[in-house]
Amino acid sequence: MLLTFTKPEFEDLIKEGIKKHTIRADKGNRWKVGNSIQFWRGNPRNTRGKVKPRQFGNGVASRVETVRMEFKDLHPLEIHDIVRIGTYVLETSQELDALAKNDGFNNWSEMREWFDNDSRQFIGKIIFWDYQKCVWS
Repeated sequence: MLLTFTKPEFEDLIKEGIKKHTIRADKGNRWKVGNSIQFWRGNPRNTRGKVKPRQFGNGVASRVETVRMEFKDLHPLEIHDIVRIGTYVLETSQELDALAKNDGFNNWSEMREWFDNDSRQFIGKIIFWDYQKCVWS
């Protein structure tokens, strides 16, 4: 299955084992442990874009969990965002920052901007791979 990445820095972060997972919408419930992964910089279906897409690796999904992010309004009472991965709940700033860094962002604030939308939540899958077992181009 294709995993496409638009942020140029993600390729190196993935190859170096810093970006350990990705979070995606999965409305068709297609992602499962054992699925093959083709890592792409850009979307191979968009050959007319400014940056030409290219595959930079292959791997296998080693873990797939449901993820739910609930974004709270920021205000002085400091009601924090909550992320549920399977049955595990992340809610401290340290836990949220660790999640963000493992997903290739600098911190939770940056990751939150990427995923937050008008619905105030995101539901999808978090997909892990073992970068040492991946083959890089």
